Amino acid sequence: MKALLARARLSESPGSEVFAWRLLATAGVLALLWLEVINQLKAEWSLNPQYGYGWSVPFLALYLLWRRWPHRPAPAPPPRKLPWRLLPAAAAVICAFLFLPLRLVAEANPDWRLISWAFTLVVIALTLRCLFLMGGLPWLRHFAFPIVFFLVAVPWPMHLEQVVVQNLMRAVTGINVALLNVVGIPALQLGNVIEVGAGLIGIEEACSGVRSLQATLMVSLFLGELYAFKIRPRILLVAAGALLAFFCNLVRTALLVWIGTRNGTKAIEAWHDPAGLTILSVCLLGLWLLCLLLLRNTNSAIESSHVDVNSAPRPLPWPLLAGLGIWICFAEAGVQTWYALHQQTVTYTRWAVQWPVSESRYKSVSIPPEAESLLRYNEGGGGKWEAADGQLWIMYFFRWFPGRTAALFVKNHRPDICLPASGLVLHRESGIRLLQINGANLPIRSYRFDDNGTPLHVFYCYWDGRSSYENATAAEQEDWTARGRLRAAIRGRREIGAQMLELAVWGYQDDGAADRALQRELERIIRLG
Repeated sequence: MKALLARARLSESPGSEVFAWRLLATAGVLALLWLEVINQLKAEWSLNPQYGYGWSVPFLALYLLWRRWPHRPAPAPPPRKLPWRLLPAAAAVICAFLFLPLRLVAEANPDWRLISWAFTLVVIALTLRCLFLMGGLPWLRHFAFPIVFFLVAVPWPMHLEQVVVQNLMRAVTGINVALLNVVGIPALQLGNVIEVGAGLIGIEEACSGVRSLQATLMVSLFLGELYAFKIRPRILLVAAGALLAFFCNLVRTALLVWIGTRNGTKAIEAWHDPAGLTILSVCLLGLWLLCLLLLRNTNSAIESSHVDVNSAPRPLPWPLLAGLGIWICFAEAGVQTWYALHQQTVTYTRWAVQWPVSESRYKSVSIPPEAESLLRYNEGGGGKWEAADGQLWIMYFFRWFPGRTAALFVKNHRPDICLPASGLVLHRESGIRLLQINGANLPIRSYRFDDNGTPLHVFYCYWDGRSSYENATAAEQEDWTARGRLRAAIRGRREIGAQMLELAVWGYQDDGAADRALQRELERIIRLG
């Protein structure tokens, strides 16, 4: 009996084949977990230029893990006190249980950022639990940063992001207006737009600094770990990176605004991307030079290059690995089966627009390349015309085919978010109301803006192919609330296509008159099919 036990211990000792297979199985199970996270975030990384850097974060995190591996400490013995053993185990069980419902909801809502955060945190917690089992607290402290570093690739919650974006754009616009007036160029701030003699110059999100701010935050944290700085230098690096990103983008926008005032607004397009790449390079170079300066005054936390002979991890039990792997596969198979069974029962009535080309002074409106890149629509365009009563109308219509998750992200670009940034003043906003137009139920939101003293009515319709639109309350809940998102998952309704229609008209002093005019125009425009 003693000989059998000794042989079993020898077979699972470091360097043995069984030990290697168990480590490989551990890596495989963890890889399954993280592939699920990447699958959840890939749409945002691909469709939102603001988070395009997210594709690099998994590779950077793996590189940081690889760098820390040779310096790993010796595993600590398992905790003896019962609470220290039960509490982490219970937390891991809860996280593993949450994996299935979170994955189920995420499949129907790839744009729901709170779910992305919850899903990522669950996988991080399970990964840290595995590290704790393999090496105790020393391993947890040693490898925690590369794991938690992945959070820089998770999109910020929408409300937080909008506050930061709008405030940065207004700050950049205000500073540029002040600089122009100082040098003798008359300029006026209209929201996030600068009015000069050559025309209107908009400060978009790319110029606000928020994109470079998020990318610089990622680079600052990565460099702090790469050079093994202690806490204070890392905090200094992050703060300096944020200030440097804001300053560099301020210089970029000042340059573009100056070019626009001298050569006209069309000249900005030729300089927009080169200026952005140059400023980003300067920002990253400044961070690297700051790292070199900090290296001269600080000592790295990782100095030893040898591996402790007792640093081999404790292998995870086969039942734990098998159970976690089976649970992940079961969850993914269950989610796909759930949606496949319910997707066949979803029916909807699609509508289309008939462009009013016969209207007086009708003219097509081109979509800027930046908007096309952001919206990623399959069909769509814009047009403007003069109605029979002499009022000017402008319309945009976009359609996304089934499977194009870009349709879900467009809900973040509503008139009440985007138009005030262009200098318009929002006076009134109504909730969703359903208009029955030629057999189609259209969920319409109405807005009234002030455009330099002229009333502007904007009507916005986001139509999701999986929603019922039985009444206004159902339309509000299904498309715009957490309850509607959860209900879509429970009903097994993943994204099957969407459409967005936006109309604007100038000159109506009375809201009722604008609504009646909208009804008349829609009856000529909307067709089933």
